[in-house]
Formats: sequence, C-alpha cells, structure tokens
Amino acid sequence: MQNILTDELMQKISDVSGLRVSQSDHPELLSYLEGRIKELSLSSISAYLSFLSVGKDLSEERERLSELLTTGETYFMRDPGQMTLIGSVILPRLIEKNRLKKQLRLWAPACATGEEVYSLVILLDHLIPDSENWVIDIIGSDINSEFIEKARVASYRDWSFRGCDSEFKRRYFHQGNNCWVLNETLRIKARFLVLDLIGEQLPNISKNLFEVDFILCRNIFIYMNISAINSITEKLSACLTNGGILMTAHGELHAYRQSGLQVKVYPESLVYEKVEKPELSYRTQRVAEPRAFELKPPKTAFVQSSYTLKLDTPEPSSEDLMLAAWEFADQAKFSEAIALYDKLLSRDPMQAELHYLHAFISLEMGHLEEAKADLRKTLYLDPDFVPAYLEMITIHMQEGKNQIAFSECDRAIKALEKFNPNDLIPILKNSTVFDIKQYLTYVQNSLTSSSD
Repeated sequence: MQNILTDELMQKISDVSGLRVSQSDHPELLSYLEGRIKELSLSSISAYLSFLSVGKDLSEERERLSELLTTGETYFMRDPGQMTLIGSVILPRLIEKNRLKKQLRLWAPACATGEEVYSLVILLDHLIPDSENWVIDIIGSDINSEFIEKARVASYRDWSFRGCDSEFKRRYFHQGNNCWVLNETLRIKARFLVLDLIGEQLPNISKNLFEVDFILCRNIFIYMNISAINSITEKLSACLTNGGILMTAHGELHAYRQSGLQVKVYPESLVYEKVEKPELSYRTQRVAEPRAFELKPPKTAFVQSSYTLKLDTPEPSSEDLMLAAWEFADQAKFSEAIALYDKLLSRDPMQAELHYLHAFISLEMGHLEEAKADLRKTLYLDPDFVPAYLEMITIHMQEGKNQIAFSECDRAIKALEKFNPNDLIPILKNSTVFDIKQYLTYVQNSLTSSSD
C-alpha cells in the first residue's frame, strides 16, 4: 500500500480537508484508506482519488479526516493569561459597547467537547448579573459530531479540569458517575452546532452566525494549510460585527493579512479586531493602558499530534523522541515531556530545538526565568532560530521592556534576511519569512508609537 501515497493523493486530501498532510501522517492515512475504500465499495485508490475529485458534498469525508489528523485537545480555562484577558478586558468592553441594546453573541468554532464554550459561559455569568434581561447567544461548533454530542451533555472527567483548581469544579459542577456534570443553569446557556468551517457558507443568518461580538478560535490553524487558514479567517472576519474580536491561540496567525482585521497587542495575547475601514488592514496597535496580568507567553510550536510513535523499541530515534516530547507538551503532560527531554539532552545537548522545547514547557508551567534561560541557550546555539526570538519579544513586551523587545525584533529581522521571502519558518510551519518580517515590523511600529 505504500506506493498509493502519491503526491497527487496527498495534495487532494489536503485540498479537500484543509489540513496539512505530512510524512508522519502516512501510517494513519494508510490504515484509514484501506478501510475507507472498502466502506465506500471502491475498486482502487484511483477510485478514491476520483471520489474526492467529483463535485459532491465532502463534509463527511472532512469530518473523518479531521478526526484522524487532529487531536481535539481542550480543557476548562485553557491558557490562564488569555482567559484573564477575556474576562477582565475583552468581555467587559463588549458588554459596555452593547449595554443599550443588551445583546451579545459569542462563538467558539472548533470547540471540540465544549470546555472552552462553557468557560465563556462561566465568565459571562459573573460579568452580567442581570443576564435574564439580555439576549445572549453563546455558540460552540465543531466538524466532529461526536464531540458536539459530548459538549451538549456537559459531563467531564478530571482531565478536562487540569487548568483549574478544585474549587472551580465544586462551584460550577456536581458529581456524576465517575465524572463532573456542569450545573444545569449554566449548561442551558450555550448551544452547539455540527459545522464544517471549510464547506460552510458564512455568515449564516439561519444559524445566527452573523454579527458575532467575540470569536474564540484556538488550536485549529496549527493543523490547516495556508489556503484553508486564509479561507477560514476571511469567513470568521465576515461573521464579526464592527468592533468584534477574534482571538486565536498564541502565534497561530503570525502576520497573516486578513481583510478588515486589525491586530492589537495586549500583554497576554494578540487579538484581531473587526474594523469598518481600517487605515491599514493588518497594522499592529499597542494597547496603552498598563495592567497586571498572569503571564502566559505564546505557543508557536507545531505538534505532530497524529504521528504514530514507536517509543517501545529498544532505541527510538531522536526524531521520534522529539515528536513525542512535543505531543506530550501540547497535551500538558509535562512530566512525560521532560523525561523525553532529559533523554534527548543526554544524547546531544547542542540541539537548539531541544532547549526551545524546554522553554515552551517552562512557559506553560509558569517558570519564566527558566524559560528565558532556555531561549537564550536556543539562540546561542542557533542565532537564526526565529521562533525563539518571537517568544523573547513577547516576554519583554509583557514585562514592559519595550526597548529590549524592539532590539530583539531587529535581531530577528536580520536573521530572516538570510532566507528567501517565501520560505516557511521551521516549527512555525504556516508562516513565511515575508509574513514574519511584516509582523516584526508592525510590532516595532507599535512599540515606537506606545513610547511617543
């Protein structure tokens, strides 16, 4: 079956699904195709390729491929820094903006099993004590129908609470059969849709996916190809009301130039605001007011989450160990990730990516000084390791060290000048040299403006 994975087939699967398909995905795809060809009563791989090529509804195929090639990893109050920003700045501003009409619409595309949707419900429950006088629409959607059914039930195991303390569970949930069930008064405040972002025409008035005030769309773009990223962000932008906000995971849309969206830099995160007539459609702004914040720097690493790892072999390769370490880190399994990091460190302590991996783990665990030391090691070993510059720049901005951040931008831009503009940045994967240079230039402009 190995010879069936032609470039043409991989490109077609990527085009249909919107997902990037890499060498590490081949084992899963081989197994999937064997079963799928039989299920569809097709005669050959060529027939499957033809099946993907005809003008029919392929939403079911996209759902299956998405389930195969992505993880659907989420949990309550994921990324405390971003959740602090949402609860203390973004939502209060939107509430004030809509206070007269008393209407608010929030949407979490690619919501998986609903933890982030209900996190928004809980935040709003605190912020709008007279919510019965408002028309509030909180929507979760995902292409995976099984995820959506689980979201509607709102019954969760302990793993979904790894970002929360025990008081959070006791306050908003009650114990079920080996699970925690969201209190009914909160559960009924959200609605869920099975929705294919690639195939869906958006905005969609019949589903109330229009004039949305806030879209939380995290950890989907890391899996998507460039064409799909552009298509989906254009659709999400079209669904936002003027002044509406799109938030993604850290680093997911580095420098992507989307019509009508204006980047704003907060200490905790970049966000994208819908503007009616932007002076520059992708100009970076600096939010002026200083605020206390919980540090949660950006996650820019691409994780081969669907890779079949063979770590039970006598001597797994360093590549396998690195991929496994990234997957563990992405799933917040930090002890497992650090164990693999230690093994890799004993083999070769001079790998820049290895120290970058440890910096990412340290940031996720809140160990800022250790993370900064790891990032400095990364850049010492590889002065052209652009993702490390991006992390350092964000940290310096969060610390209010704008001059140092400006200088780091200069060093990153000089490193990028050694490459072709259309080259993709290792680890960032979906971002080109041109994209990142533009992003860094806009960051520098924002830092200059904020110091005027």
